[in-house]
Amino acid sequence: MGIYSTQHIPEYPRRDVMGLLDKKIAQFPRPPRISIQLPAHHQTTPFAMSPNDKNTLVIDFRWLGYAARLRALPDFSTPYKKAGSEAEGLARLINGLRKIAPDCPVDVVAHRLGARVAILAVRIARSKMWRNLLLTNAFEYSARTLVALDCPMGRHLNFHNIITHQNNITSLFFDRFGPKPGPADRAICFGYKFAHSNWSEVLDTDLAATRLLLAMGANTFALTAPHRNPVVNIFGRSLSKV
Repeated sequence: MGIYSTQHIPEYPRRDVMGLLDKKIAQFPRPPRISIQLPAHHQTTPFAMSPNDKNTLVIDFRWLGYAARLRALPDFSTPYKKAGSEAEGLARLINGLRKIAPDCPVDVVAHRLGARVAILAVRIARSKMWRNLLLTNAFEYSARTLVALDCPMGRHLNFHNIITHQNNITSLFFDRFGPKPGPADRAICFGYKFAHSNWSEVLDTDLAATRLLLAMGANTFALTAPHRNPVVNIFGRSLSKV
């Protein structure tokens, strides 16, 4: 199910997002696991709408800054700021799911700047049903991640960080030219600086990374996987045909 940031839902008063989600969840024979995915751009791997577990509802959270991508490279300040402003919308979605689907566990998978959206949402969300946050090639910094980890929601979550290789050019640009909170800080796409018991890391080339993605409802074959899971855009289009 495709959703644009709930931060902007008032612009569409006839679109009752939580009502649509409630109806979609009711179609499952038992309370489904909900996988909220924040890609960096439409059809960016590792995102696909056909998870192995058929009792999973995928929500494609289309935060409104994602389309900016890396057009301003090497100046990341504008898309980075946009990503931060979308955290409230993601947190609102997760908090809303707590009310309409209290028996549905929630996992979030976030890629590149989508990871910044998710990390900042940790400080606002209030739902024990949110269990896991999986980050892939995450464009956020260690100091700001530390703040999320040390808040009540952050201590409850399991964080899984799939890190990239040192020769990833885009990630190197972000690490070098992005809006760091301090000169010694580093992007967590290359690894997180501070040890926490609920934080784990694996290289993106490791088989364990693929297993993590599949376990969270994502898929490493986003451009070729058949779209069998019920994924519907709230604006009336099938996302599998976009």
